[in-house]
Amino acid sequence: MRIQIYDATLTEGTREAGVQLSVRDKLRIALRLAEMGVSFIEGGWPDHGAGAELFRSARRLALGGARLCACASLGDARKASREPELAAALQSGAPAVTLRTPLAGRGEGSHAASHLESCVREVRRAGRTSLVELLDYFDALRAGKAVERMVEAAVAAGAEAVLLSDASGGSLPHEFEAGVVLARRAGRGAAIGVRARGDAGVEVANSLAAVRKGATIVATTVNGYGERCGAADLVSVAAALELKMGHQALEAGQLRRLTSLARFVAELADTEERRDQPYAGRDAFAGTAEDVRPHVDPEAVGNRAEPAMADERGHPGALRVARMLGLPARGESEARRVLSRLAAWERRGFRFEGAEASFELMLRSVAGRRRSYFRVLGYRVVDVQHEGRAFTEATVEVEVGGERIHSAAMGVGPVNALDRALHAALGPRYPELADLRVVQSRTRNLSSRVGSAGPVRVVLESADGRDHFGTAGVSDNFLQAVCQALADAAEYRLAKDDVAPKGRKRRA
Repeated sequence: MRIQIYDATLTEGTREAGVQLSVRDKLRIALRLAEMGVSFIEGGWPDHGAGAELFRSARRLALGGARLCACASLGDARKASREPELAAALQSGAPAVTLRTPLAGRGEGSHAASHLESCVREVRRAGRTSLVELLDYFDALRAGKAVERMVEAAVAAGAEAVLLSDASGGSLPHEFEAGVVLARRAGRGAAIGVRARGDAGVEVANSLAAVRKGATIVATTVNGYGERCGAADLVSVAAALELKMGHQALEAGQLRRLTSLARFVAELADTEERRDQPYAGRDAFAGTAEDVRPHVDPEAVGNRAEPAMADERGHPGALRVARMLGLPARGESEARRVLSRLAAWERRGFRFEGAEASFELMLRSVAGRRRSYFRVLGYRVVDVQHEGRAFTEATVEVEVGGERIHSAAMGVGPVNALDRALHAALGPRYPELADLRVVQSRTRNLSSRVGSAGPVRVVLESADGRDHFGTAGVSDNFLQAVCQALADAAEYRLAKDDVAPKGRKRRA
C-alpha cells in the first residue's frame, strides 16, 4: 500500500531553535524531497517576503510528482470578509493549498463548517488541490467535541485529504488510532492523514499507529525538526513503513538515500547531526554486540555499521559519478580506496553532504582522472580598518601551466576577497570561470574540546548560470579551508565542462 508523505521541513522544521534555512536552501531541500518521492512539500505562507520569494522561485523547479503546498490559516468563520491568506495562496501558483483551521474556540459550530466548505470550493474552482488540516483535532476529540462535523464538511466540499493535527503534541497511540477510525467513518472513503508532534515522545509511534488504522498520509519533517519537542522524523517514519510494515512511502530505491538526506538537511540547516538518530545516526548501528543482530540492514537506509559512515553509496549521485568514472560500485580495490580515503577525511572532520562537487573531484582523483588546471601556491589576507571603514585585501599566487601568477583584490570579508583575487588570477587563462560566483558560505567549528584552536569546516555554494553546487574545505586554519573550497569550485566548473587544462608556457 502506498503511504504519502507530507513533508513540512521548510515550514515547521525552521521553527526549531537554531535551524536556519535560506530560500536557496529550501529550494535544494525541495528538490531532494521530490527526487525521493515525497508527495506533498509544505512551502508555507506566500503573503510575506521570504514566502513570496520561495513560491516565485519554485515555479522554475521540476518537482516531478511532488506538489508544493501553500498554506492559508482560516480566520473567524463569522466574518464575511474574504480570507486574505487564501487569496495569497491561490495567487502564488502553488499546485496545492493547505487550509489550516482550528476546532476549538472560534472554529466551533455550523458557521465554521460552512466557512470551511466555501474555502475548499474556492480552491477547487481555481484548479488547485485542496487539503484541510484540523489543527487541534485530538485535543478537541479528548474534550468531547463533535470533530466529525468538520471532517464531513471538508470531504463534502471536495477536499482531497484531511490532516488530523495534534497541536499540543500530547496524544498517545491509542488516541491516534481512535481519532483516525472516527475520521475515516466521517470521511466516507476520503484520504485521512495525521500530523504528530513530539511533546510526549511518541510522534513516530503515533504516526505508525494511525497508518495501522487506515491513515494514508503522514506529515513529517527531516530529522524531526520542529518547534518545542519537534515533529515526526521522515527518516524513522519512512524506514519503518517500508522495512517493518510493508508499505511504500518513497520511490523505489530511494530508501537507501535516507541517511544522505538526513545529513544533507542537517548541513544546510547548520545543525549538528544526531549521532543517535534512529536509522541515520552515525552510531545507529555501531557497537552492536556480536550476538545481537541490527534490527534492519544498515545499507537498506544508506548507513553503515562501521565507524566511518560516509561512502559512495550513501552520498547523493555518488553511484552515478562512480559509474561515469568507471569505478565499480562494490567490493573492488578502487571502491575500497574510496572508502579508505573517505574514512581518513572523516577523521579530520570532513563531510561531503552539501559538497557534492568536492566529492566528485575526490572520486576523479581516486580513479586517476583528475586533471590539473592550476595550483594555489600561497595567499595572504589583510583586514584593514581606516577612519571607520573596514575592507579586506587578499593576494594569491597560483601556477597555471608552469606559469606563476600573482593577483590581488579587495573584498567584503576574507571569503569575498579571496574569491575575487582567485578570479583575477585565473580569469584571463580560463574565461569559462567568468560566470562562476559564490552565493552562500557556511563555517562551523568541528571540535569544542580545544575551543578556537580546533579545525573548521567551510562549505560554499556556488553557481555558474546553469547549476548550483557545493564545495568544502577543512583545516585548522580558516583561510586555508576557504581556499580549498574556492579552488574546488573553480576546478569543478572547468572539469564538468571538460575544459582543457592550460599547457606549460613556451619560451620564445
